[in-house]
Amino acid sequence: MGLLVENLTKEYPTRSGSLSVLSGVNLSVETGEAVAVMGPSGSGKSTLLHILGTLDAPTSGRVQLDGVDPFALPEPDLAAFRNRHVGFVFQDHHLLPQCSVLENVLLPKLASGKFTNDDTKRANELLEHVGLTGRA
Repeated sequence: MGLLVENLTKEYPTRSGSLSVLSGVNLSVETGEAVAVMGPSGSGKSTLLHILGTLDAPTSGRVQLDGVDPFALPEPDLAAFRNRHVGFVFQDHHLLPQCSVLENVLLPKLASGKFTNDDTKRANELLEHVGLTGRA
């Protein structure tokens, strides 16, 4: 199924009226397909990615991920949906300083309540793959 975005808009209220950041965005991404979001500074790339990552809600329009509209879910279900179905790499690292690199990598799995020892092994393999074994 993948990702479907239809007529997405995002507006922010300002003292002088509404500021339209996204208007009429349409996008379809199939499962396994890779896309790049590119544009000049201030063009709405981060806003779009925050909406697609379910970190912010659209003003209007429709977002579906594998047939589910995450913004129709109550907040606790939205948080669970995000934890199970959305991966997000921020431009800034947003790591928890009190946790090790390995613990930061494992956080989503730990939060899911479905953590196994195989997850630690896989996380260590991923850290080795990106050259961060010494920081685990």
